[in-house]
Amino acid sequence: MNVIIHKQIDSLYKVLPNWKTLKEEFLEVTIFQEKNWLKNWWDYNSKKKKITPYVIEIKERDETVGIIPLYLSIIEWAKFKVRVLKPMGSETSDYLIPILSKRFPPNLLLSLAFKEIYEDKLSWDLIEWKDAPEASPFDIFLKNRQLANSALIRRGRSAVCPMLFLNGDIEEVKSKFSQTFFKGILRKERKLKKEGELEYFKVVSVKEIEPIMANLFELHCNRWGNTDTPSEFRHKEMREHTLRVAKNLYKSNLLHLSYLKHKNEIIAAHYGMSDGKRIYWYIPTMNINFKKYSPTHILIYHLITRGYKEGIEVVDFLRGDEDYKKKWGTIDKSNIKYLIFNRSMKSIALRNFYDIANSSQVKPVAKRFLAKVVKQ
Repeated sequence: MNVIIHKQIDSLYKVLPNWKTLKEEFLEVTIFQEKNWLKNWWDYNSKKKKITPYVIEIKERDETVGIIPLYLSIIEWAKFKVRVLKPMGSETSDYLIPILSKRFPPNLLLSLAFKEIYEDKLSWDLIEWKDAPEASPFDIFLKNRQLANSALIRRGRSAVCPMLFLNGDIEEVKSKFSQTFFKGILRKERKLKKEGELEYFKVVSVKEIEPIMANLFELHCNRWGNTDTPSEFRHKEMREHTLRVAKNLYKSNLLHLSYLKHKNEIIAAHYGMSDGKRIYWYIPTMNINFKKYSPTHILIYHLITRGYKEGIEVVDFLRGDEDYKKKWGTIDKSNIKYLIFNRSMKSIALRNFYDIANSSQVKPVAKRFLAKVVKQ
């Protein structure tokens, strides 16, 4: 087998297979490894940051059997520069995993890839890999390497991802809900229906996308406008980027855009994804004038029941342990964060900074420095 490090973004688009091939021939992929998702991520982020592609391709003769899409960024702190490798999709994707062929043992492909990465250690100082699903082949591989060489790898939990499994009949699924919470939702739904027609819709045509997304952006801005975390959709660039992503998801039959309408007014909306087996709960919002009715919860209930009828097996609430997610009877899955160092003097210094920042005797300077590095 041969391992190639590509440092041009066009190489990624050439080696990444289409979604159908990805799902059938590669191991444990999610929508966050889909070609257009990664392309849109790169197009948007490369305009905002100085980043360089660092794409690992593993080949068996002329066939690509493994892809690890990374990028390199340089972070400056005082006069100290750190070169950090991260997986493409960081911050906006929840499951960041290498793309590995099902025909070869994951350990074999990953061992070859990391051997090449370490041989190129003069190009990087630190690998920060967040949101690797716990117990995935990638996590198992790195965890075993950590046990074998604890000096170079740090591992910890980064996020909780609640999931609702739609196995059994729908009544069995409902029995897992918090019953007090669920009864409250049904009561509020009845009140809304008394005041006028209440309907759940899912976008099924391309012409619907733009008006529904425009409505979602407006509701999101209103919902978060007077908080400490105002909506990113107040920026034209973010709205255009998100709309472009939604349209590309639709082309790949992966968009799940739904909304709740009361009379002629949208009172809740959700922009997410679905691969036919799993719905990803990604960006929801609501009309603040209907806050007392908890319209987002009503929308989730319809999404669950409609999804069940359509053969959905999992409603994935993605990262975040918000209380409302637990009330749907979810099971918590964890994502893991890795920091990987090499044996250069700078990398060892970074490792020492990290260990100091996470010790009981925290040094503020070390903590601020590491915070800057890993947030880029």
